[in-house]
Amino acid sequence: MMMHNTKINVAFALLCFLMAGVGLAMGQGTVTGKKWDNTTLDFQGPATSELAMPNPFTYYRLDVTFTHEDGHPIMVVPGYYAADGKAGNSSANTGNIWRVHFAAPKTGTWKYSVSFKAGEMVAVQDNGVSAGFMDGEEGILHISNANYKLPDNRAKGRLQYVGKRYLKWAEIDRPFLKTGADSPENMLHYADFDGTLDAYGKLGKQYYRLMKDWAPHQGDYEPSAAEYTWKNGKGKNLLGAINYLSKVGVNAISFLTMSIDGDDGGVYPHLVKDDSVFIARSQESRSWINAVHQQRFDCSKLDQWERIFAYAESKGMFLHFKTFENENVWLMGTKELTMERKLYYRELIARYAHHLALNWNLSEETNVDVALIKKTASYIRLIDPYQNHVVQHTFPLGHGKGTQKPTYEYYYPNLVGQQSELTGASLQLQVDDIYTEVKRWVLASAKSGKPWVVANDEQGGAGVGVTVDENFPGYTGKMKLDNRDMVRDKVLWATFMAGGAGVEYYYGYDTEQNDLNAQDHRSREKKYQDAAVARKFFESIDVESLQPLDDAYAGKGNYALGNDSLVLIYMPKGGAASVQLEGKNWKGMVVDPKTGKTIKQISIAGNKISAPNSSQDWVVVIRK
Repeated sequence: MMMHNTKINVAFALLCFLMAGVGLAMGQGTVTGKKWDNTTLDFQGPATSELAMPNPFTYYRLDVTFTHEDGHPIMVVPGYYAADGKAGNSSANTGNIWRVHFAAPKTGTWKYSVSFKAGEMVAVQDNGVSAGFMDGEEGILHISNANYKLPDNRAKGRLQYVGKRYLKWAEIDRPFLKTGADSPENMLHYADFDGTLDAYGKLGKQYYRLMKDWAPHQGDYEPSAAEYTWKNGKGKNLLGAINYLSKVGVNAISFLTMSIDGDDGGVYPHLVKDDSVFIARSQESRSWINAVHQQRFDCSKLDQWERIFAYAESKGMFLHFKTFENENVWLMGTKELTMERKLYYRELIARYAHHLALNWNLSEETNVDVALIKKTASYIRLIDPYQNHVVQHTFPLGHGKGTQKPTYEYYYPNLVGQQSELTGASLQLQVDDIYTEVKRWVLASAKSGKPWVVANDEQGGAGVGVTVDENFPGYTGKMKLDNRDMVRDKVLWATFMAGGAGVEYYYGYDTEQNDLNAQDHRSREKKYQDAAVARKFFESIDVESLQPLDDAYAGKGNYALGNDSLVLIYMPKGGAASVQLEGKNWKGMVVDPKTGKTIKQISIAGNKISAPNSSQDWVVVIRK
């Protein structure tokens, strides 16, 4: 049992209460838990297996309705087949445990009632009959406050879309600003996970085997994370990588949950029919068709994923679920919302939606019809009881022509506002387009009446992205540049100054540690340090009250963000500029974006400002 996971076997709890003489009606149990924590309910259902007929993943549907004593909220939480209930350690593929995760948003008494249905494809259809067992059971949860400490997300509550351009923490009512790692996208292609094969991935015309051991972060593992390991210490190196990122100031990690027949090919929640066939077909990008049980999942692997995500949450991480990529998003249909796609999202939501800070990204790049994106977003909104953030990533502006699929201009103009259930955009852009396009969708979505949370999650050409630091021991000069200054200007500060919610850094394919083979995040430490400085700067001000200002406001090439009493000017090349300030009594200071420190106070004379020199970038903070 994990320290941060309140878990109870309801049948066993009932027996204990009855033996103790507690006056409960037959079929009821009482559970205690903590606000925002993962309270896990285990039920004893039919004994079955991952490969049984009928298929436990499609033939049964577990839902538990939680109702607060105040009458609201009422939350219907989907459950899942959990084999023996300890599959992460046992690698079991059989058992009779069915599980629900509940992260209570309020203290007090909650009533829960269980629906357990059976029928052909009942998991993704509104039909079926009672499956017996726990169907109809009721019980009580007593939820109390907990005293979690930062950076643990449970000290901040759930990250919610509140109809503004920033997600907000429910417990502390503050906006979330993101500085994350977009790479490697195949983070979960990790040898310590059950059922994970060293399959072939494709980059251009070359095929690679890209299994990770995360060995460079072995020394970053801390013994306090032992409860998140499995099978006598597996998982330590990836836990170490997450711990390192947290220490350097990163607060988001991004990962594919489905890369079959994609660039990597080795990340998938499904069961493989035959290992050797899967590996062989992966080199032909034909694994999905030939070697996968498309409606069955690997219980032990997904339990082990959960441990990684739970640890990341304790370290304050935002979880960016990239649920498909361009190369495989079409495998489950391009126009209609297929049974396989519904089942896939239901499994992800049932297992992981309780985490407090996440988004569902419908695909890292995409080539499906915009109608399918709308249907998928609506389906997620329907079954995710926590209403987590939903975004779409696309090819960058300029990829393809016109407004035809799969261009950037085909998707976002047809998804913004009330046209879809999306709550934001995950933008991939060339660096010179980032400020303009982030600002474009911040303003356009606000005008639509449904502001989007807009992030820049991939930048630059596929080969370059964010390069390796030149002082990194593994730097070989392969790219002949360290683009730290450019990234700080055109990616990091450009996004925040345009009203964006944050960035994730993409590791270009031509760099030493790239989006597929990276295993050492120290390769970008200096860039992450710059990002942490920027995030802390914006967290220290009332960023929600500021609006991106006209490009001419502070002179060509500079970025301006402000309101009637506070104006920020980012000057990539320093120098002097004229600003359009209303009234008098404005005072300013100059901040170094590399350190976050105030360099000097300045006076505003004739609406003129100047940076100390033109040798670097500067931030001028002007207050009335």
